[in-house]
Amino acid sequence: MNIRDSENPSQIKCWEPTSGRYLCSRPAFTRDQVKEAVAKARRAQQDFKNSSWQQRRDILTTLLDYLVREQSAICRISARCSGKTFLDATFGEIIPTAEKLLWTIQYGEEALAPEHRVSGTISFLAAARVEYVPVGVMGLIVSWNYPIHNVISPLTSAIMAGNGCVIKVSEYSGWATPWLQEVVGKVLEVHGVSRDLVTFIDGFADAGEALVETADKITFIGSPAVGKLVMRKASETLTPVVLELGGKDAAIVFNDCEYENMLKITMRGGLQNCGQNCAGLERMIVQDGIYDRLVKDVSALVGAIRLGNPFEENIDLGGVTMKSQLKIVQDLLEDAVAKGAKVQCGGKIYKDPKFPNGQFFEPTILTDITPDMRIHHEEVFGPIILIYKFSTTEEAIKIINSTEFGLGSSVFSLDYAKAEYVAKRINAGSCNINGWGFSYLCQSLPFGGVKHSGFDRFGGVEGLRGNCHIKALTTDKLGHLGIRAQVPPVLHFPIKKEAVGFQAALINILYGVGMWNKAVGVARLLKNVMGVQNGDSSKKVKTA
Repeated sequence: MNIRDSENPSQIKCWEPTSGRYLCSRPAFTRDQVKEAVAKARRAQQDFKNSSWQQRRDILTTLLDYLVREQSAICRISARCSGKTFLDATFGEIIPTAEKLLWTIQYGEEALAPEHRVSGTISFLAAARVEYVPVGVMGLIVSWNYPIHNVISPLTSAIMAGNGCVIKVSEYSGWATPWLQEVVGKVLEVHGVSRDLVTFIDGFADAGEALVETADKITFIGSPAVGKLVMRKASETLTPVVLELGGKDAAIVFNDCEYENMLKITMRGGLQNCGQNCAGLERMIVQDGIYDRLVKDVSALVGAIRLGNPFEENIDLGGVTMKSQLKIVQDLLEDAVAKGAKVQCGGKIYKDPKFPNGQFFEPTILTDITPDMRIHHEEVFGPIILIYKFSTTEEAIKIINSTEFGLGSSVFSLDYAKAEYVAKRINAGSCNINGWGFSYLCQSLPFGGVKHSGFDRFGGVEGLRGNCHIKALTTDKLGHLGIRAQVPPVLHFPIKKEAVGFQAALINILYGVGMWNKAVGVARLLKNVMGVQNGDSSKKVKTA
């Protein structure tokens, strides 16, 4: 199922991953078309940047209302594009998008309102504040695993901040593009905003390059390999970039955890969207006291999962979106097994008798993993959960930090002091104690990673402000009373010989530690002022 039409390379072929059914062909944007879309968004943004907070809230409220009313249809679109089940779509497309919209509607204005800051010592006559100014046009390059949420989430922040948007959707989820364009365009139009403010583009690498070259800021959601290419291209124009990249998230599970609850949470965390989740739990690091029991229980649970087309009845897990991803998952598994890993259940590509062209991989539990295996270091992005054994707390911390990724993590223990100790030592962008996913769902929190999982953040106050230039402003605090900051005469041009002494005395007064140092400064200042006055008097006598 090739997405590039061999007979017409300017077309993107869209396929349903769980049936292999051809859906449609979409025209790929050329570089010039991308640049024109950015130019149109920039023109529309010149008006929109002056829009009221209420108008922006109204746009987002209409989107939220549509999302909730049409959730069933949206889940079907997501399933058709990406192969996920309807339940996975509610978890990954509807709920986090609704949370993002609702939080931004309720708290966005507060987060972006001018913020008064402390003036400081030398600037005591100035009132200081920070203002958040829209960057202009946000370029969003998003991945295929959540074709709705990955689009609407960053779009929400961009609109609230007063920006335009050009969004390159993944070529693997292009079937949804016309629907996304119509929905967002209609919402903008209803609220008196030009449709040109937001454009969705389909395309290949050249379209992404053109967007990086012309947008004012880039948010990229995808793999580390492509993230490096985006960053390299952005460096040519010094375009700022937010990179949300891959993960190798893990849950550390202690003997004293709440076992049954932990089991349910980690299975959802590991197999949500067939493991195609940037913050999915690819690893479970389990203490030796419950390791054998957990391997047995997890293998039984996973072995009973019903795999298939989400449009069929009684299906627990859908398909793998990209055919090439099937080979990546299989290669990683085969390398691990060849080096001694043990498959507890699953472990191979599944051929659905009803949908032989569907892209399925059996949910798999793998144990006895060692650092020489590729699967220990590389992101799987598929339905494989790796289970490690540990004895001591420090051993668990060493294992969880042993990869180049650092996106999310979890710790399960009823000893909260121990859990907090571990959480602080995990090198990741987030950690959930006795949970999974809350650090993403909680929209007041920033989201992002460290190491090869990317940098900068979206989500929360930090992510929303990331859609803005941060401008520092000062004004004379008591100007209305005729009191204004002035340069002391001794510092006027041409420079007097007493100027440096005056500054030294002033520094002692303002910043000297302890009353003695400040008193020394006062004495020096008085001596300096007297010297200036005497100097001026003698100069006048000579002139006369």
